[in-house]
Amino acid sequence: MTSRQSRSVEDQFASQLLLLSIDVSIAVDERGIILAATNSISDLFGWSREDASGQNIRELISESSLEQFDHYVVESLGTASGTARNMMARRKDGSCFATELTLKPVDDPADQIQFIGVFRDCSEQRKSQNKLDEYVERLKQSRREMKRKDFQLKSAMSIVDRANQAKSEFLANMSHEIRTPMTAILGYSDLLKAHSNGQEQQELIEIIQNNGAHLLQVINDILDLSKIEMGDFAIRKVHCSPLRVLREVIDEYQPQASQKGLSLQTRYQKSIPESIQTDPARLKQVLANLISNAIKFTNTGHIELDVRMSAQSPLDRILQFSVSDTGIGIPAEKLKTIFEPFTQADSSTSRNYGGTGLGLTLSRKLVQILGGNLTVQSTLDRGSVFTVTLHLEPDEDQLLSHGLGFQFETADSNRKDITSPEMDQRSCGNAEKILLVDDTPEIRRLFTYLLNKMGLNVKTASNGKEAVDQIRTAVAQNAAFDLILMDMQMPVMSGYEAVRLLREQEIPVPVIAITAHALVADREKCLAAGCTDYLSKPVKFDVLYEMVQRYLPARAMLQLNHN
Repeated sequence: MTSRQSRSVEDQFASQLLLLSIDVSIAVDERGIILAATNSISDLFGWSREDASGQNIRELISESSLEQFDHYVVESLGTASGTARNMMARRKDGSCFATELTLKPVDDPADQIQFIGVFRDCSEQRKSQNKLDEYVERLKQSRREMKRKDFQLKSAMSIVDRANQAKSEFLANMSHEIRTPMTAILGYSDLLKAHSNGQEQQELIEIIQNNGAHLLQVINDILDLSKIEMGDFAIRKVHCSPLRVLREVIDEYQPQASQKGLSLQTRYQKSIPESIQTDPARLKQVLANLISNAIKFTNTGHIELDVRMSAQSPLDRILQFSVSDTGIGIPAEKLKTIFEPFTQADSSTSRNYGGTGLGLTLSRKLVQILGGNLTVQSTLDRGSVFTVTLHLEPDEDQLLSHGLGFQFETADSNRKDITSPEMDQRSCGNAEKILLVDDTPEIRRLFTYLLNKMGLNVKTASNGKEAVDQIRTAVAQNAAFDLILMDMQMPVMSGYEAVRLLREQEIPVPVIAITAHALVADREKCLAAGCTDYLSKPVKFDVLYEMVQRYLPARAMLQLNHN
């Protein structure tokens, strides 16, 4: 191909590129006059090629971008390669749009061409960018909103925490204010009953005791539910005998059943584990509530407590307690709500039978915390069956050896086959010295009487400061106390402060905390202060005896006088 032919091809190629180009290309002289333009100038700017020729390039630039354009022209003169700039262009009709302009100076101007300019439409790109910018801005706004809501949530949680703390403190103080007088009421009624010979007096005292015990149970239910709702409820899982728990409940409620002419019976399989890991106090609380309700709502017939084992798999074995009665039953429409707080079977139930409607709610929550479930089946006027199911740990495989097959037993409160060992009928010795610390005179008098009944030598103090002074004096005289019973809520100096002082001075005498608080991890709080163990008011004589016997030196033991 000759050079002439090559030039012809190049000219034809260049001509076709100018016709097909989407971008707008123009040739501009040194004055800025458009000498030539591609056909695309008509589509983008609304100018025909002929009309555009002779116009100044500034006619294609938006007024808002003219100053930027002038600076760009000056910059372009000093560089051999064109650098693109984003600015606003103007159509023939005056409308504007975003463009990318590239100006490149011609090294060897021919036909008066000083610049080659290329306009590229950026409208869609700008729209996309604007959408992206809007999206980013919305994200920023969303993030700011999330931060604002997070701050509000944290503020609300702080308010809730303070409210829960206030509620906790209120309930703890309420517990203390109620349990302390209840300790005196129940304790002194026990003493009156032991020394009263008249039948009428015995009956009046039993009325006081029964109503006091009922009031205490209501208080306990409210406090337990409050602890569960606030997430401040702890259980203590230990190895225990399920049949021993069963027997303790039966022995406790047998007199009530007999008084109503009801037969209280138990049935259990020989495959019942000898030991399971659970909280025996809470399991007993649940079973006691179910049996108590069964007695309350049954007028004739019997109540059965059935204990069974079942296995869904080798690693998932279930221990099941079922309490069935022949009582008034529950209407079908009420079964779905029977476990809700303050719910009774019908509006007349509370009037006829009493109760707050908290017992079943608390029982189900306790069973769930123990890792099981509480369900009910009932037929109106025929009776109810409440069933507790507990999932056992895989290693709980020790079975009872006594009994053959499935056996039936009639409960007898005098039986001792599966009850706890009988109390060791020995006192803790009259050589033992105990310091009793409590700010309530009636409580000091009651506990002094009970401790004297055990043959113990009792000294008293009314607050923590008096107690610390007496203990220091006794240690200095080489006559230290063997045991201290310390109320924790006292004026002048609390039991917590007193115990901490004793431990700081390395006085090792055992300290048993006696407190009416029963809400905010009281046992752990007492132990953290340095107490050896913990008792919650009201304290029964047998519980006090067992605790004192546990920590006193085993010497000078005398026969305990229960009379």
